Amino acid sequence: MTEVIEPGGSDAAPEHAAAPDRLPTAGQSIVAQRAITTPATVDRAARTVEVVWSTGARARNFVPALGLITEELEMSPNAVRMDALRSGRAPVLDTHRRGGARDVLGRVVAARLERGRGYATLQFSAAADVEPIWQRIADGTLRAVSVGYRVHRYEPRPDAATGETVHRAVDWEPFEISVVPVPVDRDAAVRGEAPQGAPAIAIEPALPDEDTTMPETTPETPAAPAPSAPPATPPQEPPTVTTTPEPTRAAPDLDAVRAEAQRAERERIAGIDAAVEAARALLPAERITPIRAEAIAQGWTGDQARRALFDALVTQGPRPSIPARPETGPGHDDPAQILDAMAEALAARAMPGYQPQGENGRSGRHAEFMGWRPSDMIGELLRARGERAVPRNPTLLAERAFHTSSDFPLLLAAAANKMLLAAYQPAQPTYRQIFLRRDFRDFKPHRHLRIGDFPTLLPLAENGEIQVGTMSESQEIVLLQTFARRIRVTRPMLVNDDLGAFTDFAAAIGRRVAEFENATAYQLVNSANGDGPTLTTGSAPVFATGVARANKASTGTVLDTSTIGAGRTAIMKQRTLDGLPISMGQTMRLLVGPNLELAARQATVVVQASEIGKANVFAGFVQPILEPLIQANRWYLFSDPVAAPVYVYGYLNGAEGPQVTTGPVQGADGVEVSVIFDFGVGAIDWRGAWFNPGT
Repeated sequence: MTEVIEPGGSDAAPEHAAAPDRLPTAGQSIVAQRAITTPATVDRAARTVEVVWSTGARARNFVPALGLITEELEMSPNAVRMDALRSGRAPVLDTHRRGGARDVLGRVVAARLERGRGYATLQFSAAADVEPIWQRIADGTLRAVSVGYRVHRYEPRPDAATGETVHRAVDWEPFEISVVPVPVDRDAAVRGEAPQGAPAIAIEPALPDEDTTMPETTPETPAAPAPSAPPATPPQEPPTVTTTPEPTRAAPDLDAVRAEAQRAERERIAGIDAAVEAARALLPAERITPIRAEAIAQGWTGDQARRALFDALVTQGPRPSIPARPETGPGHDDPAQILDAMAEALAARAMPGYQPQGENGRSGRHAEFMGWRPSDMIGELLRARGERAVPRNPTLLAERAFHTSSDFPLLLAAAANKMLLAAYQPAQPTYRQIFLRRDFRDFKPHRHLRIGDFPTLLPLAENGEIQVGTMSESQEIVLLQTFARRIRVTRPMLVNDDLGAFTDFAAAIGRRVAEFENATAYQLVNSANGDGPTLTTGSAPVFATGVARANKASTGTVLDTSTIGAGRTAIMKQRTLDGLPISMGQTMRLLVGPNLELAARQATVVVQASEIGKANVFAGFVQPILEPLIQANRWYLFSDPVAAPVYVYGYLNGAEGPQVTTGPVQGADGVEVSVIFDFGVGAIDWRGAWFNPGT
């Protein structure tokens, strides 16, 4: 999961503007007003305004795990987690700043998705320092907004038009809305919506060469009556048409419109030149000149030019204009490589015996950062991004660590992921030997086929007709659940060089998640005194006596070769829905608890015997599995789960194991490191197993 703050990108184009005071009469045309007007959704008394916070527009974005990507936001209700915006606690920020309480301008009081757009009602504080911003919004001067969000899952899709890969965020979570000078999504803006039935009038000034420039009058517009004469009232018009037009309905001042357009164009080019000047120390002139020319010709904003220059900076390789560190430290190359090496160093320092992964781990480069303080790493990351005035004071560096442009949250997420997976992957929960893995596409209830649910193949008729089969409608349903924990890394922890709580959390959580998986699976197995959960088919538990199931011993017995044989025989007698014998696989699993470990091993160990009657007939056919969570003297016999599955488990979209994300700490300088785990278990059949309650 990735947290994203939308940068400024392009001029905002409001969805609607203020409506005219009346409808046009027959034969009249609307003349658009080009003056700045108050948005119709502004409520000055309540200090609220309605905005469009996103339309999912494409933008370039840097994601540590993917690099520089073209990102697009899916705006369907299934893709957007709206809980944060709808909670009433989501903040309205000043240009995504989260450095202090004064950056909070208000809160989001309502939010919704409608026809591929996100709408929200923002309420602004009455504090004195917020008043100037509120007045700019209320009078229509400041209209652009931008959304801060976290991405939980991308789906890469090829773009047939451009040939590039577009990473579409199909599971993401907005958590704040900011007032910005220029948004990346041109339709993210304060709404100025016309009343129902009235046409919307554009409020943005058009450039002199735009095709949409309206004439001062139209041939159909009647001349205004003389001041001394009463207004003429056409007999066919309703009474409201006789109202004297307001002064705002006068013909636009084209000279003023052209002057405003020229001023806006000069500001745009000045923004591009400012971005170019900042890049001269990092890029050669032959790379900058074409980008500046294209930016001016294509109508880019200054922020779009900065992104293009940054793309050129990322793809050009080492930058000799940045002074190199002494030989004791790494060079100023790709910031993503530096961040990954630092993450390897944090993991190796926190986990004895940790084996570094990836290119930086194999090359040993992470060793250069082993003795570095977190504040040293923050400073190095800032320098790798091209910043010259990097503070040396650890307190100031700690403050910089939590800015939206900082790489420090990404460093924490990368280090936590490495430590978590290093502890999680070696763990081998025993439930996986008797459960079949079937992953989940989404959080909807998933139906699972049982043995025989798919119709049996039949011979092809002489006329070539393929007969129609039917599938059972009583397939079992399994649900996916989400589990999560989090820890905070705060400013005092960085200043004091104390990341112990974070590293302990990240190193331990991997093993804890594996243990949690195992406990969740065996909680299902042990339910109903070992009989398991109730299945939809037959409205009975997984294990039951009688003809309905016939997969449980009527009375508990000791564990030996004879009782194992009885269980194996019972499984072999099971039939599919089509009446065929089930397939058990080559090896069966004998699941026991601590009380029966000795008996299980004695019943399955290879015995060298001079007499065939003393040999262990189940050696090699039955594999013992010891699990401390199996209670009392119960024991189970399971077929190969691939051949005859009884229980299933799975993860969301195949993402095995927990996922690490980072986000801001509300009301304080800090980062929350969260571990999210999507995992589901369930029972889908009874035919492939046998249960003996023991004695």
